[in-house]
Amino acid sequence: MANYMIRGAVEPQEIFFRADNIDPAQLTMIRKGLRKLHTFEIMAVNIYKFQIAGASNDLNRLIIQAMANEMTHVQDYQIKLYEYGWSPSPLRWLFWLVGMFIGLFSRLRGEKSMLNAGIWTEQKAVTDYQKIINSAKWEPETLAVIQKNLSDEYHHIETLQKHLNA
Repeated sequence: MANYMIRGAVEPQEIFFRADNIDPAQLTMIRKGLRKLHTFEIMAVNIYKFQIAGASNDLNRLIIQAMANEMTHVQDYQIKLYEYGWSPSPLRWLFWLVGMFIGLFSRLRGEKSMLNAGIWTEQKAVTDYQKIINSAKWEPETLAVIQKNLSDEYHHIETLQKHLNA
C-alpha cells in the first residue's frame, strides 16, 4: 500500500460532457446507477469517519485510510454526475445519517464490530456495483471508473478481513 495512488489532480481537459448521443432509456439507468453509487459511497465515508478515534494505532490508521479511499469514490461519482448534467440525489443526506449511525454504533461496540461493519459495507458495495454495471450500457470512461472503484472495494474487504483475523 506504500505506493497506492488515491487521486491525482483533475485537469480541465479530463472533464467531458457525456449525455450527448446516448439513448434516453440508457441515460435514465445511468443516472440511477451513478446516484446510487454516489449515495452509497457517502454512507461508507461516514461509517469510517465516525469510527475514527483519537488513538495512534494500526486500526485507526486503517479506518482513516478506508475513509480517504471512499472519499475518492464519492468524488469520482459526483464528477460523473455533473459530466452528464445531473446533480447528486436530494436524499443523500439520509445515507449520510445512516453512515453516521452505523459508524458510531460499531465504534461503541469495539474493534471487531468496527471491522465487521466495514466488511459488510464493502461486501454490499461489491454486490451493488455488479448490479449497476449490468443495469445499463455504460460508455467506456465511466465504466472504467466504476470498475476501478469496484476493484478498490475488493481490496478494502481483503484488508479489513486481514486485520480482523490478525
